Amino acid sequence: MNETEIPYNPKSINPIDEYVEVKTSEIHGLGLFAKKFIRKGTIWWHARPQDVLIIMKKQFLKLDSSQKTSMMNDFMKTLLNYSYYERDLDALIFCLDNSRFVNHSFEANSGASEDENGFCAMALKDINPGEEITEDYSKYTLCPWLEKYREYFDPTCW
Repeated sequence: MNETEIPYNPKSINPIDEYVEVKTSEIHGLGLFAKKFIRKGTIWWHARPQDVLIIMKKQFLKLDSSQKTSMMNDFMKTLLNYSYYERDLDALIFCLDNSRFVNHSFEANSGASEDENGFCAMALKDINPGEEITEDYSKYTLCPWLEKYREYFDPTCW
């Protein structure tokens, strides 16, 4: 597998639009909410190559060392706010679809499956229509080469 290739998705679909929609969140800004009942164990997000932007360490470090305008600083903040670290690729995964609006909760109802790759999200319990989809950010792997950017991450989650 190429180092920037998303693992094979046998369904070749991303079911996100079937299961969730973006609405204003009481937790923070915008959030994802169930459009219909999502049974525990259901994979509601499964990324395809067009759903994510994979930013390798070398690419990020090149961007980080370049001259910044205020627009580039805003881009960096956006990138850090809406990305997660994928340890197997040693890369940041920037979600291009609405999955980037998943908010944090220590009592999360969604997360990664033990037997799936980092490119999917699964209901950890039954989720009712209208319920906000949350994940426990403290279970995400911290990116070892983003230490100087810790201020952009929610400290209540770590």
